[in-house]
Amino acid sequence: MQLSDLLREDSIQLDLASTDKASLFQDALRHLHARGHVTEPETVLHDLEVREKIMSTGIGQGVAIPHAQSEGVPETHLSLWRPKKPVEFAAMDEEPVDLIFMILGPRGIGNEHVKILAKISRLLHGSDFRDRLRKAKTAAEVLETIRDFESN
Repeated sequence: MQLSDLLREDSIQLDLASTDKASLFQDALRHLHARGHVTEPETVLHDLEVREKIMSTGIGQGVAIPHAQSEGVPETHLSLWRPKKPVEFAAMDEEPVDLIFMILGPRGIGNEHVKILAKISRLLHGSDFRDRLRKAKTAAEVLETIRDFESN
């Protein structure tokens, strides 16, 4: 399984107007619901908020990977969100984030979430990858960047 197979162009949003974590989650779920990737946005929002209360998914270096298993998601889905301005995310390094990979899946998917998290983390380890994602002007460029780094 490749990240580029899970991530679709319609699930990549660049230059979001969201100004904080709560509005980013709401905007993201509204977008995913309109495209059929989320069936119950309120349920998913609740599950994301519960997960964030356990521990922030802001991993540092301007990156967050919010994730949740939820009854409001029919199948595992990966999306990427890049706000116009970095948003506070209670990240480990206390820096705001501007790259958000969101992993959503149905309850009971087992370790599939963990495998996706591990793949994202490996790619994010290199600053070149993060830099290219930040410079991408289109969703197609984001996918191309991910494919390039997955193939190396």
